[in-house]
Formats: sequence, C-alpha cells, structure tokens
Amino acid sequence: MSGAEDLRIDATGTLHPVGRRAGQHLRARAGEWRLLAGPPEVVLALRAGEGIRTLRLAGEVRSPGALCDVVATVAQGGWSAELFVFAEHDEAQQRGSDAVVRSVFFEGGSVVGATSNAPGERLGEILWRFGAITREQLAEVVRAADQSGRRVGEAAIELEFVGPDELFRMMARQVEEIFYATALVGRATFFLFDGFDPSGLVRRHNLSAGALLMEAARRTDELRFFRERIPSDACVPVPLAGAGSKKAPPELEGVLAECNGRRTIAEIGRRIGQLEFEVTRALFQLCAAGFVAVQPPRPAGPQSALEALNRALLAIHEACDAASKGRELRAGLEQFAMSTGAYVPLFAGAGPREDGSVAIDAVARNFAAMRAGDDGEGWLVQQLLEYAGFALFHAESLLPREGAAALDARAADLLRTLRRSAEAAQPASSARSNPLPRRDPTG
Repeated sequence: MSGAEDLRIDATGTLHPVGRRAGQHLRARAGEWRLLAGPPEVVLALRAGEGIRTLRLAGEVRSPGALCDVVATVAQGGWSAELFVFAEHDEAQQRGSDAVVRSVFFEGGSVVGATSNAPGERLGEILWRFGAITREQLAEVVRAADQSGRRVGEAAIELEFVGPDELFRMMARQVEEIFYATALVGRATFFLFDGFDPSGLVRRHNLSAGALLMEAARRTDELRFFRERIPSDACVPVPLAGAGSKKAPPELEGVLAECNGRRTIAEIGRRIGQLEFEVTRALFQLCAAGFVAVQPPRPAGPQSALEALNRALLAIHEACDAASKGRELRAGLEQFAMSTGAYVPLFAGAGPREDGSVAIDAVARNFAAMRAGDDGEGWLVQQLLEYAGFALFHAESLLPREGAAALDARAADLLRTLRRSAEAAQPASSARSNPLPRRDPTG
C-alpha cells in the first residue's frame, strides 16, 4: 500500500483502514497475526501458526540499486531464501495494479529461479523480445496454452516455434531479466524469508548470484550515463548522412544495420535478440562515433500520450501527498481545469482519480467525440502537456526547495518526451498561443 495515510490506530488500540484499498488489503489477510516488537515508527506482524518461515530482512527501497546490498548478503552467506519485492508507484500504475510483485529464489550462492507478475517479464514476452518468436506466433501460443491448460513454453514447443534447448535458454534469460529488474527497482518494499517452496520453481537454474549482481551494478552505472543521450527504448536511432563512408566496429555492425530511422531501440533488440541495455550501449557508441542520431519517441495515438501524462501526474501527486500538500495541489488543478474550456469535456467521466491520474479509455472516447480537425492528436498532446506542466508548476510552489528539486528531476524527462511529441505533431501555424504562468519544465 502507498499513500500519506493507510491505517489509523485509535487510543483503544483498534486498527482502522483508511480508504477502500487499505480495507481490501486487510480483508485479504483476515486471521490471526503475531505482532513483532519494534520501534514506535514501525508496526510489523507475521501470520500466526505453524510452518511460518522466519523473516530475515524487510524494509523500503527508495533508490535504484539499493537492493544490491541485500542480494550480496544473501549470496555471500550462501543462504537458501526467497526475496519478495513489491515495486510501487510508477511501475505498478502502468500495469493498473497496486504493486508489481517479483520473487527471486536463492540457494547456496546461486539464483535458482524467479517469478514476476509484470507483463513484460512473462515467458511469452521474453520469447518475443529476444526474437525467438514473432508477435503473431506469441498470440497463437497463448491461445493454445489457454485451450489446452499447458504452460506457454510447452505450447511453444508443441507448435514447433522453439526447440527445448532454445526454450531452456530463454527461461534462463527470463530469470536474469527478473533479477535485474528486482535489483535495480527504485521504489519498493522487500521481504527476505528463510527457505522457499521448491514447487514454486517451474525449472531450476544455477545462475551465479555474484555474477548477476556485478552485471546489475554495471548496468546501473552505465545506464545512468547512457540515459543522458538515450532516454528510453522507445527512442528511434536515425542513420546520419555521410556516415556511409566510415566503417563501424565489427561488434556494432549488427545494431547499425537495423537502424533505418523507423525502428525503435526495443524493436531493434527484438530483431537481433539483444537486451535493451546491450542495444542502448551499442547505440551510445554509434552516436559518439557519428553513425547515428537518436530521435525522441512520438506517442502512437492518444493512449500513449495519456500514459505519459499519467506517469507525470502520479509522480507529482505522490510528492505532494508525501509532504501533506495533496489537497492544495488537487484544488489548484481543479481550478485550472475549470478555467480552461478544453478540460471539462476532455476529462468528463475520466477523473482525475484520487492519485491524480485520469481514466485513459474515457479520455480517449471524449477526445474522439470532440476531435479538433486534421491535427487532433497534436491538439490533444498540447492540452495534456499544459495540464501536466501546470501540475508541476503548482506542486513546486507547494513543496520545500529540496522536495521541489527532487520532483523536478523526476518529472522533467516525462514532460520532455511529451513536449517533443507536441512539437513534432503540431504545425507551427496551428500552435496555441496560451502561455501558462510557469517556467518550461523541460528546460
């Protein structure tokens, strides 16, 4: 759970959930619990009864890579353990749930398995991302698995889309991807339990936890450097004129050959079977050598633009809620929306929700009904950009200096992507002259 207040304990010691989501969490945990001793700032309980595993470690993660120390302790100690990680906020909201839940299983210094409920980390998606099957084949595999009750991997073999050896390699890559996502998560809660249930492993692997940890640390450092030039895997590398006279290093030729000015980094990775990190690193080198330039992504239709808006709004509202300024932020946004004619019909029946986000399907329907001429999509992106820009401006006026600076750094990239999309989608002749009382959050 997340939010400024989820539970309240009154003077009699009675526990009260605050809000519907908190109530749902507690109802799902009905039963008897054992309250662990702790400092005044913490309430921690474990389910009572026989067979409950020992909780070795638990805590919060608030920066990418913070879990690496926990993983290092498990690996060096050779523990048999299961690490649960509940990723919060942006990642969870993108998939429409309270949390993205990952589990990593350790034994004798090795990672022997991992599970995840993140859609992009399912086995079928891994097969597609690494180019083992096409999107059409994936759809056929999923249908066959649903009809037969078999696992996705078994269905893929039966359809002869992959062989057993390739499937085993892809399952190992899936474990690696889940591990990296777990180790590099930026905001989460984690719980480390003694032991694990072997029946939870689809296939037992034997991957060195130390080697995976080193790779995760390297990715953290290098990706932070790469992101200054290549913000995401939705960017498009474009070959530069005049680069044809130069020859790229052999290890970069495969990536360069896939750069046609239309494919995204993610698409290139699927075509050549490489990770986003590997393709990004190669493109960074190609950019530095003058072979390609990286163009920002452009939202493909209203849904992508609205997803970008929601990511920014969630970050902004979260920061204000944490500083007990959420009420003032929401009041200011409501006044802004009411004073500007476009947002009342655009957001009709779509929110904003309590977390600040809007219902994407509802806004898309409203937009279709009020579509503004031939450049309707450009108009929509401009409205969303102005709404998010005002939200950031107003939030920064409410937060202390340090909090405002942290929020600006977190939201700037999201708004920059939307800003560039607006500039690309909307002709200068149709651009609105409607300046807001704010600085440009994208610099």
